[in-house]
Amino acid sequence: MRGKLLRRSVILGILLTVFTVAFPSAIQADPLVLQGFDLFQSIPGGTKVDLGAIGDDVPFKGVPLGTFNFGSGPVNTFNVDTIVHRLADASPANPTIPIQLVALQLMSVNPINNNFLFVTLQSDRGGPPSLGMMTINFGPEGSPHGTFDSTLSVFFDVRVGSLTGDIVFSGNKTLMAFGEPWSHFPPPGAVLIFDVNFMLNGQNQLNDFFAIDPVMHTNPDNSMHTVTTGTIPEPMTLSLLATGLAGLAARAYRRRKA
Repeated sequence: MRGKLLRRSVILGILLTVFTVAFPSAIQADPLVLQGFDLFQSIPGGTKVDLGAIGDDVPFKGVPLGTFNFGSGPVNTFNVDTIVHRLADASPANPTIPIQLVALQLMSVNPINNNFLFVTLQSDRGGPPSLGMMTINFGPEGSPHGTFDSTLSVFFDVRVGSLTGDIVFSGNKTLMAFGEPWSHFPPPGAVLIFDVNFMLNGQNQLNDFFAIDPVMHTNPDNSMHTVTTGTIPEPMTLSLLATGLAGLAARAYRRRKA
């Protein structure tokens, strides 16, 4: 009898998760966003950087990170090339929070002086961190749930030939975004990592944060970086969902056993 009840609990938990992902509008969201990570990929044709003597408005594209360590070891990040860490919780009473750009990998669309250029963060080599602020505005229920503004001071290196090539230029640009819509719920195909950008409260998606694509960050010198929520290659989406649901089932079983 106890085994049947346990199986029913696990099945109900899995069904609730599927329902929450598939029908987010049916769930009442909270006016609270917990600290976590925003996983982005650069939009082709949406990124250009003024590199002074090297070139004006040089177009770049994203280079997927492959994996990233969020604190518990490397995990697969698929198409993600840009990661922003929200360093505090946001609420209507405290909407402005500190943020940090913790990962960025770009590659020039065309070779410059017979070599491709790559952009990485100075913090990757022990340089200054790329810090900023984000203001999350909360609106009525629905999608979008509100808008956000962000300002980031990005300290970057330009390398020649590869992501680890010689540094030919180092700079700092302030990138700003204003009035961008957001939701507690992810777009289809998004990279979802438990306790990183998904189910931050450990139970549901009601305190998660996802930008509604696309998001354009600009600088007065015409530099820009346009991103969308990082995605998983389509054939892998269902298998990863199954793996995630299995993880939830195992968690429910361990809690029940304890």
